Amino acid sequence: MPTRVRYSIVALAVAINLICYTDRSCISIAGPGIQKEFGFSPTQMGLVYSIFSLSYFLGQTPWGLAADRRGARGLVTMAIVGWSIFTGMTAVAWSFASLLAIRFVFGGLEAALSPSIAAAFNRWIPVGERSSAFGFFLGGGRLGAAITPFLAAAALSAYGWRSVFLLFGGFGVVAAVAWYLWFRNTPREHPAVNGAEVQLIEAGLPAVQAKVKPDWPTLLRSGRLWCLLAVAFGCTFLWQFYITWFPTYLMQERRMSLGESARYAGLPFLFGVFGTWLGGLLTDALARRFGVPRARTLIGTVSLAAGGLLLSAGVWCEEPRLAAVLMASGALGVDLFLGAAWASALDIGGASGGAGGGLMNASPNLSRVVFPAFHGWVVETFHDWNVFLMVAVGINWIAAVVWMWVNPRPPAPVRT
Repeated sequence: MPTRVRYSIVALAVAINLICYTDRSCISIAGPGIQKEFGFSPTQMGLVYSIFSLSYFLGQTPWGLAADRRGARGLVTMAIVGWSIFTGMTAVAWSFASLLAIRFVFGGLEAALSPSIAAAFNRWIPVGERSSAFGFFLGGGRLGAAITPFLAAAALSAYGWRSVFLLFGGFGVVAAVAWYLWFRNTPREHPAVNGAEVQLIEAGLPAVQAKVKPDWPTLLRSGRLWCLLAVAFGCTFLWQFYITWFPTYLMQERRMSLGESARYAGLPFLFGVFGTWLGGLLTDALARRFGVPRARTLIGTVSLAAGGLLLSAGVWCEEPRLAAVLMASGALGVDLFLGAAWASALDIGGASGGAGGGLMNASPNLSRVVFPAFHGWVVETFHDWNVFLMVAVGINWIAAVVWMWVNPRPPAPVRT
């Protein structure tokens, strides 16, 4: 009877991603207070959001390569401790420059998590379970971001915005210890894994695990890879709005209070928990019936198109609370495809799953570098939130079309 240690690895990764996202997204609630205390313009505040994504973007592929070669055990442990320290250090920022520097280092350390987990899943999770595993992992991040507004708003109201970062910076130590004690770089190294589970896992992995150095010429010539990067960039154009400007939008454009905006600001992430988990499970279930390419293509195209439709419905809805729910529901649509996206990245990357995942995750973070600052500039220049939001909807629909080329069906055999 095979043991099920691989499921505990997924569960631990989910918990760590939850903490990662609480640390990352608490600045969206503290943002208005930071902006007021320092007198930042919307463009400056957009740069504060963007600087995290710049270092996060730059770190994706190097961290993925390191995890492919050295394993995820030590890298993830070090990353959690490091980013937790810099979360707390955000509370001692004294100027625009100091805040940019702290957030830049913080982003570079958080960049290690997703590609390292991709490298871990590449060794621990059979192909037929990967969409589900990534769906649950990503859902942990959404759950963390969903609960963050409530905790952050309570701390901010009682003690000011600096207390928010001290609170969230303290959560990482336990997670780092738990990961180091329980995780092993391969199933064969884990004392709780029996031979039957090793056989089950290895039977469901591609027969390429011995090679960890990426074949960059082949990888970079892959049309599937470039389509995947384009889709990841496009859908993040929409999603980044939720993690940065959504609370401010609700307060400034929809005239909600801090407490009410915090409640609605958590909805995209709460919906995202359901979306990532359902999407991963549904993709693997459909794959067993219709094949992997068809299942991933169907889930991705429908979910991305629906996400844009729901956000646009919320933009034009006049009732503030219904508008907030509709806009937040766009996150559910987009998140349904994320498990399939990460599983596709591992397929394209082959043995170098961390590098493949890092490349895919670098693309949306390039989007995150550009568009929070762009949005701040749009609001400051045109005084119209809808310009940015409708552009985001259009780009998300383009991504839905491009997704059809990420998992092409294999050619039918020639009959002779």
